[in-house]
Amino acid sequence: MTNKLLAGLLLTGGMLFSTVTQAQDKINTDRPDQTDGASVVEQKTLQLETEFYYNKLSTSGKTALISSSLIRYGLFKNIEARLLVEQGQERDLFISETTQGQYPLALSTKISLVKDKKRLPDIALISYLHIPVTSHSGNYGYWSPQVTLVLEKELDKLTVTANGSYKQEAFEKRWIWQVSGDLKYELTDRFTVFGEYFAQYAPGDSPIHNADGGVLYHITSDLLVHLAFGHTIFTAERNYFGNAGLAFRMH
Repeated sequence: MTNKLLAGLLLTGGMLFSTVTQAQDKINTDRPDQTDGASVVEQKTLQLETEFYYNKLSTSGKTALISSSLIRYGLFKNIEARLLVEQGQERDLFISETTQGQYPLALSTKISLVKDKKRLPDIALISYLHIPVTSHSGNYGYWSPQVTLVLEKELDKLTVTANGSYKQEAFEKRWIWQVSGDLKYELTDRFTVFGEYFAQYAPGDSPIHNADGGVLYHITSDLLVHLAFGHTIFTAERNYFGNAGLAFRMH
């Protein structure tokens, strides 16, 4: 009798756990693409998104190998705090000469302004502030800010996202514009593919246009891995890049 009761309790507990796991929303990340989404992490939830970049720079012939990590924490229902860290081989070159690089170290916030409105896209505002305390060559840079407007709309299995940013570069006084847009399509509950365009416009320089694509795979609702490849387009300079990484969250 005791064994039957214990077996029944274990079976019931397993069914409840399975139900909760299936009902839980899947982790939503701002990686691996350059286009940030409009969603914020849940309040009191910690999320880590980390990836490794391989970038072949045709202008200098050098190769950048970069670790890029984004730590996100839900402060309130519609606000998250963030910490960005980018370090590695040819870090300064990666940040100053590519559209993928942002800042060696930066504090950030994301604020959800509009969410789940039928006739409107989800809208968010992201801010960054470069903290100039790390240096490889004596150039600590500036307390450079960045502001990004995010627009995002889900259409069944397809998600359309667009970003527009205005920022001061990490190691220069000049200000630049960055734009990006991507399409994500959910093939299955676990597999999602994406394609993206992103560009940078700086005074006195030719625009830098890029395209990339990749795949995301949800191992669990709180853990995913991703892989992406891309290159510059519409220019004689050919920079090829790829990245791979993972993201997980803790409630």
